Amino acid sequence: MPHAPAHRKPGSRTRRAWWLLPPLVLGLFVAMGWGMWRFYQERELRFAHQIEGGLGAINQLQAEGVADWRQRRLGEAMALMDDAPYARAVARWRAAGREAAASLDETVHERLRSLVEHMQYSSAQLVDPDGRLLMSAAGPAYGALPVAEQAALVRAFESAQPIVVGLRRDPAFSFVFYSMLAPLYDGSTPVGAVWLVVDARTGLYPLLQTWPNNSATAESLLVRREGGDALYLSPLRHRGDEPLTLRVPAGQQERNPVLQAIAGVRGAVYGADYLGHQVLATVSAVPDSDWLLVSKIDRAEVFSDAQRREWLSLGLLVSLGLMAAGCMVVLWQWRAWRRERALKETLQRNMRWLDAAQKAAAVGYFAYDGERRKFTMSRMANVIFGRPGAGSLALPAWIAMLHEDEREHVLAVHGKAMDERQALRLQYRIRRASDQQVRWIEVWGEYDTAYGVQPARMTGTVQDITERKQVEEQLEGYRAALEARVRIDPLTQVANRLALDEVVAQEWARAERSGDALALLMVDVDHFKAFNDHYGHMAGDICLQAVARALVGQTGRAGDMLARYGGEEFAMLLPGADLDQARAAAERLCQAVRDLGIEHARGCACGVVSISVGVASLHPARQGPVTGQPRSGVDVAQALFQQADAALYCAKHRGRDQVADFCADCDQVLHDPPDSLFTPGP
Repeated sequence: MPHAPAHRKPGSRTRRAWWLLPPLVLGLFVAMGWGMWRFYQERELRFAHQIEGGLGAINQLQAEGVADWRQRRLGEAMALMDDAPYARAVARWRAAGREAAASLDETVHERLRSLVEHMQYSSAQLVDPDGRLLMSAAGPAYGALPVAEQAALVRAFESAQPIVVGLRRDPAFSFVFYSMLAPLYDGSTPVGAVWLVVDARTGLYPLLQTWPNNSATAESLLVRREGGDALYLSPLRHRGDEPLTLRVPAGQQERNPVLQAIAGVRGAVYGADYLGHQVLATVSAVPDSDWLLVSKIDRAEVFSDAQRREWLSLGLLVSLGLMAAGCMVVLWQWRAWRRERALKETLQRNMRWLDAAQKAAAVGYFAYDGERRKFTMSRMANVIFGRPGAGSLALPAWIAMLHEDEREHVLAVHGKAMDERQALRLQYRIRRASDQQVRWIEVWGEYDTAYGVQPARMTGTVQDITERKQVEEQLEGYRAALEARVRIDPLTQVANRLALDEVVAQEWARAERSGDALALLMVDVDHFKAFNDHYGHMAGDICLQAVARALVGQTGRAGDMLARYGGEEFAMLLPGADLDQARAAAERLCQAVRDLGIEHARGCACGVVSISVGVASLHPARQGPVTGQPRSGVDVAQALFQQADAALYCAKHRGRDQVADFCADCDQVLHDPPDSLFTPGP
């Protein structure tokens, strides 16, 4: 007979269920707490990435600003080295005698003064190839280059390129400076160099102080590696050490972002700064230099408020979760909303930082949608175009702002870049919408390949370069004026020897094409030394001016050119004139000077100032009597000057006040010239 089941008490199953409830509730809260903690960590990590991105953007903008500053200074040194008229002026100034050098001194000095006054150099000094100081913007200079600059000068002449010395200290200056050496060449001959010095306090360090917020701990530092140590190149915000004096030896403060930077770390790093504070830093290298830029901010300043808010919210949610499971969802949503709002505010603050950095760099951003035919413009880009706020710009409105003289060209270049999907770099003028003022802008654009074939899209930057264009136009005016001045004789206001040499080569090339002859008259004022000794040098200058005017009056044909050859000598170039025509022109010159009637008691028998003229003419189709067929402008210049000077020598030895052609007797002079051939006697 089977046994009956044992009798169970009615409440035993209920008690077992209540015994399982506390572990289940505890497990539920543990799971919820773990999930909330993981969620908090992910949000905090995302917040940290946003802060790192903002700090990295500021660091990159500052690094680009420093690199642009270095490149602009090097470009100015290159432009100075390529200034051939100035190099020739320096060469003539150094080679001239005391009186001639005084007249050239202002030309050489004016350029140095322009560099200091208009290009913000602290010092600009001219040095000779051996490193001795010759002249500064304030006047004559004495002494020699410092050792570092002396070594840079040697490298500059070896490489024929400007050499950057960089940031350093020297007893010659009371501040940290950035210097360069720009070599000067007259042709291939080194004639000196210009030592350019920039005060880092006014030119470089302000670029590191441009922060888009009022942070109490944010700081950007320039450093470089020296051996295994890190050397601070810029001033410290929270310490009084002078730049280039504080070093951090390798092995000490290994978590210092500066030491991590010289060890090769780039991007975002965490560590302790020179004050021992825990910081978030971003490291980047300044292009084309050995400088590293470290931008840092204290972690406590960045994360403390956010962490406080996060812990408060978490504690509130946990407390409310213990009170009622039903309220946990509502409280979690409220907490998520709070956190999202805080992150949005932080993101907006970071965007304001970036916008302020954009304004400091005066660069705007745009994106062009080819399908919608609209530009999306940043706030700074709209400011450049004279439009309020940020937003879109329709293509017809943009076209209307293009300068009418350049509209067709600009549209063609933009259209080609879009059609061929090429990068765009263009400078052009616009009429600003707000005030119709004409401004110069520079546009950089890249075709956005992320969108595939359609729609066509280009993104890029726009920058107002009006002030830079104005400076370039002013410098171009200075250069043109300088080139004109160095080709005019200051006493007689006719062309000088430099201009004559250039025109001779040009006219010979034209003669070879046309088959015409080229003639040269060499003119010398008779007994001019005796005139100066008897009447004085001031009267001699007046005499030369009158003779020059009389000779200029005889240049009746287009292309005829009169130049002062040196001292009392003049030269007249007659393109297309054969020997007979040149002789007739020389006779007219002699008569024109006699007609002046300038008294000369110690001159020729006529009793007035007279001239002697040597005549030479070369024809491209004939064999030259002395040098053979000239092969270049330099050859024909040498042949013409030799023949005309030999003929002048014959005219003076036949009694002066006459014209002599180049002949067989003069040919003997060329082959056996006397000592006074190229400087005829009184």
